[in-house]
Amino acid sequence: MPTTGDLAEDLAAAVGDSEIFAVYQPQVSLESGSIVAAEALCRWRHPRFGDIDPATMIGVAERSGVIHALGRRMLDECLDTLDDWRGTGRDWSVAVNVSPLQFEDESFAEHVEGEFTRRGLARGSLVFELPHDLRPVHDDAVLTQLHLLREVGVEFSLAGSGEASASPALLRSLPVAEVKLPGELVRAAERPAPASLRDQVEVAHAHGLRVVAEGIETLTHLDIAVELGCDRAQGFLIRQPHPEIVFP
Repeated sequence: MPTTGDLAEDLAAAVGDSEIFAVYQPQVSLESGSIVAAEALCRWRHPRFGDIDPATMIGVAERSGVIHALGRRMLDECLDTLDDWRGTGRDWSVAVNVSPLQFEDESFAEHVEGEFTRRGLARGSLVFELPHDLRPVHDDAVLTQLHLLREVGVEFSLAGSGEASASPALLRSLPVAEVKLPGELVRAAERPAPASLRDQVEVAHAHGLRVVAEGIETLTHLDIAVELGCDRAQGFLIRQPHPEIVFP
């Protein structure tokens, strides 16, 4: 088994080549049934150890400082993807996970702003998915970056914790446009949908946010997402993540 040190060194070298790549999982509108967005998921295919678990990869990247280069690589790939989609007439948005550490880079927002301007991207076409444990209300520098990026046209999605909904105070403090309902909660639910899930959706909608149900693997899961009033859904039932960026 590789050590963390080995992986850190290998990851730094891999960021610039084809070992690192994105796969895309579509999101569908539960109103129209059409694809409206896709989430970009980072993958690492190590030449000796095979596919590295994404959580392991991100942990190594954050501890070693490679997260900034890795995040920039994923961002640029997502922006290229948006250009490709636009070229085929697909007016979709792309979501990508960001680490709180990326906001420590003072040039991060500046780079995104420059790319938005250069490429002529539409507002809301790029979504940064924030971890549920991000607490920028206690970090003025992070909150400033978030608001600058929102002004540029980036939207933010708040990942669910798998335990409880984001508090109204947190939703008011963050410039988010979307909340994600964790797949483990949706898959564990039985019909009729439990009040705890209904509360999460109602709180989000009360703040004018859309709700995406993750982890949809069966028709029952999809029925629960519809019953809850979620706006979008993604999961293996709809489509598994795939490197191809154009979906029928």
